[in-house]
Amino acid sequence: MSASRIRRIAVAALVTSSIATIAFAADAPPAAQIKPRQDKLRDMGGALKAITDEIKKGRIDWDNAVIPNAQTVKDRSVYILNWFPKGSGPEAHVKTYALPAIWQKQDDFNKTGKQLQADAVKLQQVANAKDEAGLKAQVQIIGKTCKACHDNYRSPDYEKDNEE
Repeated sequence: MSASRIRRIAVAALVTSSIATIAFAADAPPAAQIKPRQDKLRDMGGALKAITDEIKKGRIDWDNAVIPNAQTVKDRSVYILNWFPKGSGPEAHVKTYALPAIWQKQDDFNKTGKQLQADAVKLQQVANAKDEAGLKAQVQIIGKTCKACHDNYRSPDYEKDNEE
């Protein structure tokens, strides 16, 4: 079996697994959706950090680091607005850093989420084009979108609980 065919099979399996996980989470009670949501958000943050680290190194590994991580950010961003159903905030009595403002200011939260989705598409485009200047600019843009959401919708306790 060729390496190309093995890669296609692996990607198909990963996509199928991701879709199954998302489908399960969507059918699960709100409290059960918190941990998968946190994991996916960490995936996005880790992928964005990996891209930033590549930029800092000065020699970008597009094929093994930037492109796959940009794909992760884009893939996860598609579902972000589905990760916060009513009842999956503090009232679920499960540790979450999601603030009630997510549900109180739903229109603004959705606007920020849609901006992240658009930013993630652009990130993937500049990564696939191997456009270093575009990548640097887009990482800053997406970082600002992430920060806007974190500033308004994530508890400051997250920073205290996740200090290195």
